[in-house]
Amino acid sequence: MDHFVLMTWHATLVSTFFAFLWRPAGKGRRRLFLKTFIIMVAGAVALGWLMYPFP
Repeated sequence: MDHFVLMTWHATLVSTFFAFLWRPAGKGRRRLFLKTFIIMVAGAVALGWLMYPFP
């Protein structure tokens, strides 16, 4: 399996867990899920891109 797929799957599961743990309402859950999911995936891609030139 590709690392990006595994990272995305992990971000989905963790974001879902945090959304159900911290928000009681449906709209708040969706918003928190999207925020955490985008931060995790975009942050990992950005960090990987920054570390690319180093061995």
